[in-house]
Formats: sequence, C-alpha cells, structure tokens
Amino acid sequence: MTAAANSAESFSHRYFGSELIARRLHQGETATALQLCPFEDVDAEVISRELEAEADYCWMGLFAPDGTVAAAHRAMRWHQYLLLKGVFVDDAYRGSGAGIGVVFAIRDWARQAGYRGVAAWVEPNKPEARLAARLRLRPASPLLHRYLIQLPSASTFTPPGPRTLRPTAGTLTVPLGGESVGPVRELLGIRQDGSARTHLAWVVDRSRLVMSGNPCRSIDDLDTLVAAAEETAMLTGATAMEISFEAADLHAALSLAGMGAQRLSRSPVNLGVLSFEGDETMSETGRSTATEPTFHG
Repeated sequence: MTAAANSAESFSHRYFGSELIARRLHQGETATALQLCPFEDVDAEVISRELEAEADYCWMGLFAPDGTVAAAHRAMRWHQYLLLKGVFVDDAYRGSGAGIGVVFAIRDWARQAGYRGVAAWVEPNKPEARLAARLRLRPASPLLHRYLIQLPSASTFTPPGPRTLRPTAGTLTVPLGGESVGPVRELLGIRQDGSARTHLAWVVDRSRLVMSGNPCRSIDDLDTLVAAAEETAMLTGATAMEISFEAADLHAALSLAGMGAQRLSRSPVNLGVLSFEGDETMSETGRSTATEPTFHG
C-alpha cells in the first residue's frame, strides 16, 4: 500500500464549488488539527504521533480559501481498511455540510491510496446511520458492544520517549479458534488457517489496541486473549484493549461490568464497511443540510 499511498500524497479535492478544498494534514500541522479536536485524550502528543506515522493514519482537512480549517477527519489503517474514527467541525461551519464533505474526502483519498475500503462503527438507531447509508457502508457484523479492557502491563507501563519508534498497526495470533470460535468472528476478512487459533488485525488508537474480532467462546477465554495481546501492547505502548462482544450476550456484559471494563457506547453498534472493489461511487460535492456526522471513538 505504501507506493499507492505515496501517489495519493498530492490528493486535493474541491468541495462545494470553489469554497472548500480537501487535503491531507502532514507532520508539523498538529495545531491545525488540535484547534478542532474536542477530546482530551486526542491531544497534541497523539495527533503529532499520528501525523508522523503517515503509513497508518490519515487526518483529512477541509480548508476555506483563506486557509481556515473548516473540518477535519481522523482515521487509521485497520488491516486493508481505513477505519473512520472522528469528524471535527469548526463552529462557524456547523450545518454547512463541511462535516459530510470531509467524510467523502477521506473516503476518496482512501480509494486513491489503495485501501480495500473504509469502515466505521455505527449506531443503527442514531442520525449517523443516514450518513453511513450515503457512504454505502453495509453492516459487516451482528449488533455489538465495544469494551475497553485494561491490560496487566498497564500497571508497570513506562511511557517511551517522544521520538521512540513504535509499531502502530499489524496482526497477531490468538490460540483460540477452530470450529468452536466465538460469535464475533474476525471482521475484516483476514485469511484464517483452519487451526485452533485466530489471526486478528490491530491498530493503536490513542492508548488502546483495537482488535478486529473476538474468538472467545465465553468470558472464561478472555484471559487467553489478553495474554496474546500483551506482547504487542508492550511494543506499542498500549495500556488497554478494545474488544467486541455480541450485544445479546448478557452474561458477558455482567461479567465485564464486574471486571471494571468500560463500555464505549450506550446502544449497540455494528461495523459498517464499504468495499471499493466494484464500487462506482462518485465524489459527493454538493452542499448538504444533513446532520453533522459522528463516528465513534
């Protein structure tokens, strides 16, 4: 993907006639992204790290002619897909369609950069589902709850220096799988070998490893999954793991609550996916009055 991504470095697209132009943010533009970002845990350090790791992250900006950033979108490589993680819109441009414009811009960039498609967590009963439909995202999972689980190494974690190179995305193997694999199968189409193990993709999102499936047959298997992720966590500096369970699994929900795991959304979500293979979608450049989009962090 590197060669394709390099060819997409010149990506620039005009949205809403001559008013706003989309381009990717680069190293050194941390302050540009930070002025729009409302989340304390997506701070200057996180943004700088992601802008430096251009092979695995993309911050797309939508700019006015005077250079003012109207909207920005944060996304990251998750196996062969670009995971859409957050839309940030300047107050002056709310309701203008800038939020939607930057979403279509980052989708167009991902296609040009050689990704297989884009993905996002979507709450089906929230307004964001309308945007997911416009993006042609289709459910690729059952209804799920995402949980944040602290890893054992977090208690002894020493933050690496600011210039330390750390891996930011990859795959790992979990010794759980086979015919008795858990209900949350691997979501991104990673080839499995039919053995009693599961290959999962991960990407570092702030201080967490985002996993592309959950092979736990029951909550009792969670320790095995956590142990398999520990080495990767220590290499990357992650202190927690984001893992999904079926929303209907009440036993898991109660057990996870007892363990102190944090549920990341109030209502169930599914993973919406758009594959570029055979997709003929054109850029949507017209102004829209739709609700500003919100994807889940």
